[in-house]
Amino acid sequence: MRPAVRLQPPPASAGTLPANIGAGLLSSVVMLCYALSYAALIFSGDLAQYQHAGVLVTLMSCVVAASVIALCSSIKFSIGGPDGNSAAILAGMASGMAADMAVPSGGHDLLMTLLAALALSSLVSGALLYGLGAARGSTLIQFLPYPVMGGYLAGTGYLLLAGSFRVLTGENLHWSHLGALGELSWLAWLPAVVVCAVLLTGARYIRRFTLVVPIGIGSGLLVFFAGLALTGMTPERARHLGLLFESVPLSALQLPMSLPPGQIDWAVIAHHLPEFFVVAAVSALTILLNATGAGLACQQDPDLNQEMRAAGLANLLCGALGGIVGYQSLSRTLLNRRAGASGRSSGLAAAAGCLIVIALFPGLIGWMPKSVLVGLQLYIGIGLIREWLVNSYRKLGRAEYLLIPLIVVVIAVYGVVSGVGLGIIAACVLFVVKYGRISVIRSEFDGRTFSSNVERSMADTALLREHGEQVVGASLHGFLFFATANSILQHVRARLTAGVAPHFVVLDFRRIDGLDASTSVSFMKLRQISDTAGVTLVLTALPADARQLLARAGMFSNTVQDFGSLDAGMEWIEEQILATFPHQQGTAAGLQTHFTRAALARLNAQLVPRQLAAGELLFTRGDPGDAVYIVEYGRVTVSLPMTNGDALRLRSFGAGTIVGEMALYTQNPRSADVRADVPTLVRSLSLAALQRMEAEDGDTAQQFHRYVVNTLASRLAITNETIRAAY
Repeated sequence: MRPAVRLQPPPASAGTLPANIGAGLLSSVVMLCYALSYAALIFSGDLAQYQHAGVLVTLMSCVVAASVIALCSSIKFSIGGPDGNSAAILAGMASGMAADMAVPSGGHDLLMTLLAALALSSLVSGALLYGLGAARGSTLIQFLPYPVMGGYLAGTGYLLLAGSFRVLTGENLHWSHLGALGELSWLAWLPAVVVCAVLLTGARYIRRFTLVVPIGIGSGLLVFFAGLALTGMTPERARHLGLLFESVPLSALQLPMSLPPGQIDWAVIAHHLPEFFVVAAVSALTILLNATGAGLACQQDPDLNQEMRAAGLANLLCGALGGIVGYQSLSRTLLNRRAGASGRSSGLAAAAGCLIVIALFPGLIGWMPKSVLVGLQLYIGIGLIREWLVNSYRKLGRAEYLLIPLIVVVIAVYGVVSGVGLGIIAACVLFVVKYGRISVIRSEFDGRTFSSNVERSMADTALLREHGEQVVGASLHGFLFFATANSILQHVRARLTAGVAPHFVVLDFRRIDGLDASTSVSFMKLRQISDTAGVTLVLTALPADARQLLARAGMFSNTVQDFGSLDAGMEWIEEQILATFPHQQGTAAGLQTHFTRAALARLNAQLVPRQLAAGELLFTRGDPGDAVYIVEYGRVTVSLPMTNGDALRLRSFGAGTIVGEMALYTQNPRSADVRADVPTLVRSLSLAALQRMEAEDGDTAQQFHRYVVNTLASRLAITNETIRAAY
C-alpha cells in the first residue's frame, strides 16, 4: 500500500460546481475500470460464464457507495466504491462456493446462490460497520496485531495475483497450471504486463501519482487496440474469445428481493458465513487506513466513527440493491482532490457518471479489454506483497516477521479465515512468550539495604543489618499472568538455593497493574517451596481483588503473611528478628555506648521524664523547637498533617532513639506532629538545659553532640542504602 503524500493545493478553479462535477466525472472513469476489474476477479474461472451479472453487481456498488459516501463522509470530496482488499476475499469465497456446488442438487442454482451471498455479505458488513461507528469503537481495530494485519494484506496481494491468473487462464493458481500461460494469445497478457509495468514505474517516478492510474490504463488500451489492428482481429471476435467484456443493460440487474429462494443453496451460504465477518473486519481496517491516509494527504481531519457509519449505510443500501461491499477509496479520493474537487457534488457526479454509463451507454463496457483490468489487479497485488511481505522485513523483528509469510501460506492453502485466525493465535502466543521474558521484578532488596520506617536504637539497627541476609525481597511491577508469575517462582527458588538461605521472602505488589487468575497456581507452588525451606512468605500491598483470588486458592496460612504496605511488612519482620536475639531496651541501651559512665549519669540528671498515653501528642507542627526527646520505651510516630484532615506517616521512633533534634539545633518551629502509638515514656532535654550543660559541663555536652551526629549519620546511611536498592 503506497504511503500517502501531501497534495499541493488544488487549482484556482477548485471549489466551483463545474470544477467539482468535472473532477467527479473523471473519477467515474477510473471507478468503472476498477469495478470491471473486480467483476472479472470475482467472476472468473468456473464463474466466467456469469461475468455479465458480476459487472452489474460491481457497477451498482459504485453508484450506491459513491453516492452515500459523498453525502455522509467527513471528507467532503471522498470517493467510495468496491475495493481490492474485500474483492480478493469475495473472489475466494465465490470460488469456494463454485467448488461446493460443482454438482448441482435440489434445484439450486450457482448464480442465484452467489448473488444472494454477495448481497448478504454487504448487509452483514454494513450492519457491523455502522454498529462500530455508532458505538464509537473505531479504535478497536488498533488491537489487531500488526504482523497479522501485514500477513492479511500480503495474503490479499497473493489472492489478487491468483485471481489475475484465474481471469487470464480460467484455472486456479497452481504449479501444474502454469503452463496455461504459454497457451495464451499475446493480446490476453501483453496489455496486462504493460499496464502493470507503467503503474509500477509511474508510482515511483511520477510526482503527481494520482495521474498514474489514467496513464497506465491508457497505455494498456493503446497496446490492446493497436494489437487488434495489427492482427486484423475484429472486436466481435475478441469478445467471442473473452478478450473484451460483454455489454450488459441495467435491466438485467437482479435485485436480491427478486431472487427465487428455492434456487438458493442456503447451506452453502451458511458454510461460508465466517468469510462474511472477515470481509467486515477487513473493510473496517481498510476504511481506517484509507480515511487516515486521505486526511493526511489532503490536510483534513476525518471523523473515523463517522466514516464507519457512512460505509455502514452504503453497504446496507448496496446489499438491498444487490451490490458488493464498497467503502472509501484512498487512491480515487486523492485523484478526485487533485482534479479540483472540494465538495460533495464531486462524489455525486462520480456516481452519476457510472449510472449514466450503465443506463444509457452500456455498450462502452463492451470496449474494455479484460487484460487491461488484469494489469490493475497485478499492480495492486504486487504493491501489497512488496509493502507487507518484503519491506516489512526491515520494520519487524524476526519472530514477528515470520508470522507474515506463515499467514500468507495458510491463506493460499486454506483460505483467509484460517490464515487470519492462525495469525491471531500465533501473535498471541508470541506476545505471551515475549512478555513472559520481561522481568516483573522492578527492584530487589534485603534486610541490609532496606528497612521499615521505624527508627530504632543504633544497637538494634546494627543487629538488624548484621542479620539482614535473613530477609530477601522484590518489588514487582506490571501485569502478572501465568508466564510472569512463573518467572517470580523461578527467581525465588534460585534465591533459596544460593548462599545463605533466608528466613523471610517479601513480595511487594504496590506497583502491580493487575493479576490474572492463572497466577494462583504459581503462587501456590511458591508457598509449597517456602514451606519446605522453612521460609515465611510475606506479601505486601496486595490489591483487594488479587487477595481474594489468592485466598480462594488457599494461599494464606501461618507461613504466609499479608500486610497492607511494604513498610508494615518490613516492620513485622524486624520485630521477629529482634525477638530472636537478646538485647537491651531503654535509654541505657541507646546511650551507654556513646557516653562515659560519668557523663551518662550527668546527662540523666538533666533529662525530664514525660509519660504519654496512646494517641497523645508529644508536640505539633508549628510548636517551638525548645527540646529534644529520648524514647525510654514505647513508640512515637512523626506524621505530616494533610489538608484533607488525614496524616501522612513519615517515620516511627522506638526505644533508645531521639526525636525532635532538628528543630532544637535549627531553632525553627516543629515541621510535623509527633504522637504516641502506645503508652510511651520519653525523657526530654530542653534547650536551656543543653546550653547550661555546654557552659558548665563541656565534656558531657560534647559527647551528646557526638551522639546526635552519629544518629544522623546512621539515618543517612540507611536512607542511601534504601535509595540504592530501589534503583
